[in-house]
Amino acid sequence: MDRSGAQKCGEGVAELYEPGLKQLKKQLQELTAKQTTVLKDVEKENLKFSSINTNELNSMFMMIKDYHMRVHYIKKEMMDLAERSSKLKKRALKLQHYKQREALEMAHFREAQLKREQDLIAKPDPNFKLP
Repeated sequence: MDRSGAQKCGEGVAELYEPGLKQLKKQLQELTAKQTTVLKDVEKENLKFSSINTNELNSMFMMIKDYHMRVHYIKKEMMDLAERSSKLKKRALKLQHYKQREALEMAHFREAQLKREQDLIAKPDPNFKLP
């Protein structure tokens, strides 16, 4: 009877912890599979990097530096052109206002001159009667 009680006690403990342990075993298997996949990917990337020629890599870095300098130069040129464009727009606007003002003054001058000429033209006196 002692054996049977110990056996039942052992079965009870096994039943209590077995589902959790099975779930843990399943999670560990999934983790191991994922680790294997990641390890293979890392090995592939290491192989790629180890197969790259250092001269080729250095030339690529030199090209990157060259292109970076070109981009920097182009960016500076674009900023200068934008500034010049802004100044030219302001200047054009001032010139346009000046021309409009000048045209208005010229129109007033012509109008005044025309009025003066019309004032100088002889007009018959409305009160004058012929005898």
